[in-house]
Amino acid sequence: MKIEYLNGAAYFPETGACAVSDVHIGIEGALQAEGFAMPLEEEKELLKKFKSVVQRFSPKTIVLDGDVLHEFHKLRKGTKKSFDRIMMALLSSVDEVVLITGSHDKMLDAALQDVDGLKSEQFYVAGGVMFAHGDAIPERANDNDIKLIVIGHEHPTLDIEMKKEPCFLYGKNAWRGKDILVLPAFNPLCAGTSINYMDSRDFMSKFIREGDIGSYRPIIVVEGETLEFPPLKEFRDWIQYQ
Repeated sequence: MKIEYLNGAAYFPETGACAVSDVHIGIEGALQAEGFAMPLEEEKELLKKFKSVVQRFSPKTIVLDGDVLHEFHKLRKGTKKSFDRIMMALLSSVDEVVLITGSHDKMLDAALQDVDGLKSEQFYVAGGVMFAHGDAIPERANDNDIKLIVIGHEHPTLDIEMKKEPCFLYGKNAWRGKDILVLPAFNPLCAGTSINYMDSRDFMSKFIREGDIGSYRPIIVVEGETLEFPPLKEFRDWIQYQ
């Protein structure tokens, strides 16, 4: 199955679906409420990233694979306005926008009010690929027609030469004979989790905890070029001797 990568997005040309995860709209407002005074231009940066992805892939469908919102129990006015503007920009650029509920999305239905043509889903399936946030395992994940499961939830980063790089993680037959693709956090304000030396049990998602994280291949995109590394176990052995 062919997958293309850019700016935290994974594109599936066979179906025209493009997935991002952990958009965390509203993280800037939450930080400002805690006393952080500097403007972070969250909405501007998210719109810029979405525009680059749409221009590169021209997808038919954008899948927001969970944790669309940042705050659990509050929908600030500024967050709602940003959410509306981002959704309208996406709806004007693609045929379909699919919103998957994640662990942060308690207020997602409230955010969806006044935005026509959108609803939240627990998962989405297209062309043998299931998109689910990863905080829970949907019942359909076990179906024989599902070959690949795309999740977020973990915010993976790879530490390379003293720099944290957001990364994808691809696990072949990693969960009950199915492939797993882990997406990085799309919002650049999200703190990443360095996966260099994490064990399977250190992850939150059961999709990963039930398998061997050492078999996953890290993938990063640098200046538009996709770099795929050896499985994490081999990568760890390599960086030990550098």
